Formats: sequence, structure tokens, C-alpha cells
Amino acid sequence: MASFEQSVTPLQYALDLFVESAPIRAGIHELETSSDIGYQKNQVFARIVGLGLSARRFVDAAYFIVAQEPEIKDAYEVTLSFFKWLMRYDSKNREHFSSVIRSVKSSMLEVTNAPVVSVDQKGRLVAEDSQRGQESDVDASVVESTDVQEVGGTPEDGDWLELIGRVSVRNGRIRFRVPIELQRLIKDPQNSYWTSLLVTSKFTVIYARAIYDYVLPMLASNTTVWLPIEVIRNLPGRSWANHAEFKYFKRDYLEPAVKQINELSDIELSYETRAGTPGSRKQNQIRLKFKRKEGALAVKAAMLNSVALYQTLQDEFGLTEKQFSQIESNRASWTDDRIQQAIEYTRWTIRQGTKVKRASAYLMKALAENYRVAEADRQVESIQTRLAAQSLAVEEAKTSARSAAVASVVAGDKAADARRSDEILRAREIFAGLNEKEREGFVKKFTAHNNILGIRCIERQGMTPAQINAANVLQWPAIAETFCIFIAGELRRMASSAS
Repeated sequence: MASFEQSVTPLQYALDLFVESAPIRAGIHELETSSDIGYQKNQVFARIVGLGLSARRFVDAAYFIVAQEPEIKDAYEVTLSFFKWLMRYDSKNREHFSSVIRSVKSSMLEVTNAPVVSVDQKGRLVAEDSQRGQESDVDASVVESTDVQEVGGTPEDGDWLELIGRVSVRNGRIRFRVPIELQRLIKDPQNSYWTSLLVTSKFTVIYARAIYDYVLPMLASNTTVWLPIEVIRNLPGRSWANHAEFKYFKRDYLEPAVKQINELSDIELSYETRAGTPGSRKQNQIRLKFKRKEGALAVKAAMLNSVALYQTLQDEFGLTEKQFSQIESNRASWTDDRIQQAIEYTRWTIRQGTKVKRASAYLMKALAENYRVAEADRQVESIQTRLAAQSLAVEEAKTSARSAAVASVVAGDKAADARRSDEILRAREIFAGLNEKEREGFVKKFTAHNNILGIRCIERQGMTPAQINAANVLQWPAIAETFCIFIAGELRRMASSAS
């Protein structure tokens, strides 16, 4: 069913919704749809810090496009209007858009083989070996590490990758490059989590977006351990918030961010703080708590790695929450391929006419038992389908021939009726133009005992031939019609005799 997956990719959802929303100029953040727009984001991208709101949206739009292509590409290109729509950018200020691009290009993703536990005041990542003296319950794995290259032992060693390569904007289109190392991470569905552009585009508070990005990979744990507050302060990069007293940071940045996350996103977030230094009252540690909201589409998409697959299971087969939970608990062996295999088997079984009481239950059984459609069965179905199509074509040809014959007869009858109507009208006109003697002559012939047709017509009206004359012969419709047909026949005979 590869074609099915290709026909309903998040990118095509996005394109369709972009076209539909264009006449009313609706932004991506204003959409109300059951179809999500997003991609599986590798956890290494939680390392990205220091980006402004527009820059984060730029990276989201670019990586979303990259994620739709299974193969590594040299460059990616779309219309600029579609790209800006994906990143919820409606400004026409070219200089500002250029500054957004410069901001993204000046940012680097640091990839090390040491777990990252904090962010310094300049927005740089601080590895585990730089955190000596921290409490033992401070999170030692805030972001999982990814080995792009072996790292040596000196503090200066490491790998830095630019988030975006060359960007070109020309003739209403944007073309951009992404480093091959990052493309591999973007296209890798493992070690990842679902990121919804429909959710992230709603944020207008930079701390809301930064904190949301930070906790998203950790949703399964529902909480962080106690963290230095500087970790949260520095997520968006350098600003006055990095140095503000905690009460002002809480009032002006943290609380508005939590409020916006809870109002606009698919998760519920809360936090608590404490003084991490014994004997001190200074609140310098924070712990975030979070959970996915009930019914959020993204949680199912994340679990299945595919919005299209989730919607097939929900809409076509009507899986319940309990059945989705069963799939989630067996994801180690119930891969997307195995789920698709079960879907194909269930569809095939239904096509065979097998009595299936509930499609959802049968699908779950096929999934649990690892049922699949054998290639021989596919060939049998193909042959049967071809024979049925041929039989249907023959029957349709016969039906068409019968219909054509009937239509021909009907057409002939209609033509005959039309000709008779014309003859009757012409006969009436001729009869009206005759003198009295000629009219009496036609009536006498019509009522003669040897004109059986005329006599029977008159008698059916409850009359006798003696009662019919030239003055009243046209008064009764049935007699008039038969009489005019009689005149038409006489005129034909007269014309034939004259020739």
C-alpha cells in the first residue's frame, strides 16, 4: 500500500489546506482540521537553543519539507508563499525575512558524545563533565546524545553543524540546502517524536515555544527531574530574562509561557521550584510536569509514525482507544509495516465475501496473529477480478444491444405516429376545402357496409351509419380520426391510380 501512504502525506495535507485557505487568507495557526501537519523530529534537535520565534518556525518549515522525501537530496525547493504559510509568516518586510534567514544560518547545532545537562548564559550547551558539583538528582540526560563523530578528551573538541545551508529566494520560490548529516537525522523515524506544525505555529510567546520544544521528547516520563533554572532561562538564547530576578522572570516570562502552552498546545504543563542550596531561600531549581491532553491527534500520530496510518485505523476500521493502547504497548513487534500488512489482509478478507462481524476486531486479530495476504491469493483474486470484469463487459454489451433494439423500435413507432398525425391533419384540411358534394361522397364511402373499419368505429360510439353525414362526421374525436385516416388512404389510392 505504498501508493496509499504517498497519496496522503502530511506535505500533501499541507498543500491542500494552503490552497483552501488562500482565498480567506487563513494562516496555518487558524486551521481547524482533523488532519495533522507535522513530522517525526529526531531527539537530537531538542539541542537547538538560542533561536527566536520566527527562526524556529523557519527551521520547522524547512525540516518538515525535508522529512517528506525519503532520499537525501542536494536541495529542496517550494513556493515562497507556501513556505511562509508553513512558518506562519505574514509580514511583507523583505529585510526582516532576510534577518530571520541570517539568524538561522548563524546558529549551529552542537553534537557531542556526552550527555547534555544544561545551557550556559550564552545559550551554549554544557556537557556532563562541566557540571561537577551539581546535585545528583539534576537531570543527567536532558537530551540524548548522538555520535556524529568521535570526540576527543579536550574541552575544545566537538562537532558543530549549521542548521541550514545555502538559501536562495528568487522569482517567488525558496530553495535551501540542509547538511547531509542533519538530513539523515530528519529522515530517521527512530529516536524521534512527533512535532505538529498546527500546534507550534500557534505560539506567540518565545518561552512557550522553547519550553514546549524542550519537554516534547520527554512526554512519556511526564516530568523532568530538578533542573537548574538557568536551563529554562537560556532556552531562547540571550536576553534580559537570563539575568532577571526570579520573581520577575516568573511573572514576565515563565507564567505567560505556561499559560499559552496550556491554552494552545496539545499538552498540559505545570511546574514547581525549590531552593537547591541547603540553608538558602533562593529558588534556583525547577521541575516541569506535563501530560498529553486527552484525544490529541499528535499522540496517535507519534505512536504510529504516520498521521495517514492513524486516520485509516480510526476512520476506516473504527479502532477504539483500548485497541490503540494495545497497539502502543506492542510497538516493539507491531511495526508500521506489520500494521499495514494487517490492514491489507482485512481488506482482502472482506473483498472475498467472508463474513466479518467487526472490522476493527478482525484487524486486531490479523495484527496479533501476523496474518498476511499470500502472493498466490493475490494472483487468484487478480484472475477472478479479470474474469468478472470480462463477464460484466459481455453482459453490458448484450444489454446495450437490447437497449439499442428497443430504442430503434421506439424511435420507429414515434416516427410512424408523427407521420399519421401529419396525414390526419392534412386530410382534415383537404376535407374542409372540398365542396359539399365531394364531402358527401367521402362520407358515403366511409359509412358503406363494405368499409368495416368505419362501421365498427361508428358503432363503438353507439351510433349507426345512417346518423353520420358531412356536417357532423368530425364532431366525435374517435370517428373524426378514423375518418381522416380513411380520407388519407383514399387520397393515396387516387394518387396511385393517376400515376
